[in-house]
Amino acid sequence: MSEKFENLTGRWTGRYDYTRDAEAVPFEVVLDDNGGVLSGDITEPNTFRRDMGAHLAATLIGDRLGFDVSFRKTYGGFDQGDDPIYEGALNDALTRIDGVWRFPDEPDWLGRFMMVRTVELRAKRAVADEVPF
Repeated sequence: MSEKFENLTGRWTGRYDYTRDAEAVPFEVVLDDNGGVLSGDITEPNTFRRDMGAHLAATLIGDRLGFDVSFRKTYGGFDQGDDPIYEGALNDALTRIDGVWRFPDEPDWLGRFMMVRTVELRAKRAVADEVPF
């Protein structure tokens, strides 16, 4: 039996890729949806700031309007000058978001992302088994 979700609050796992030749980066999110206002904490393996340790932490601030989701991701511990914007669409069950990310000031840096709600072990397997973008 599937759970019925009213908002996006909860744990999510996902990954993002680049349009350039680079491997997809997995991430985990603890998300809070307060009436469509989104906030949360993201952790991911460090793939671009070797001076920052094995993992990077970031916060997200954004919103949800119907099935449209957008948020800005801001990394902690350093200023990269431009924060990536994520824009995506929810599925009907509120368990998956697919979309694109981009840097507003650097149009060549962009890619796709997906996130799934981690309600059950099955959801984690879905992210791991997903065919690369």
